[in-house]
Amino acid sequence: MCGNTQENRTRVSIGAGPGALVQGWPSKGGVYMLEDCVGIELDFLKLDRFRKTPQPDPSGPDAAAEEEAHCNRMLQLGAIWWESGEEWLVRKLMEPNEPDLRRAKRFIKVGWPAAGGVWVLDLKEDDAITRDAGIIHNAHDMEERCRLIEQLGGVFYEDPKNWVHAELP
Repeated sequence: MCGNTQENRTRVSIGAGPGALVQGWPSKGGVYMLEDCVGIELDFLKLDRFRKTPQPDPSGPDAAAEEEAHCNRMLQLGAIWWESGEEWLVRKLMEPNEPDLRRAKRFIKVGWPAAGGVWVLDLKEDDAITRDAGIIHNAHDMEERCRLIEQLGGVFYEDPKNWVHAELP
């Protein structure tokens, strides 16, 4: 999972907990990580919800463009860029309590309504617990997720590029 060699790149990893780890390798280098992806997010990313998924063959004629498009969809859900999978793993395992400037201790969930725009719920982890924000994980589809984000006090951005954390193309 960690190495940057082509033969061990896994796009979707599913462990024992809820959700999956999704990775993407942008043209700028490094890796995007999106942790705890649930079914709706995997559907949004057009990924299998039930199987570990390797990165498609990078030597294909459209591989670079497809990987960049995958990374852009990940960004729409709040993916975090790391210099390498190793950096992410070390940070995750060795420094779990260190305040991470990359949105750690935040509960950030994003909803993309069919009519356009983006709903964003950005809470401190403690606030997410007291507001029962975990209900978002029970949404059946992206529209229901958007309604829940609104119900929980999320912010709607008509132009997704106005979302502060977005690195959208």
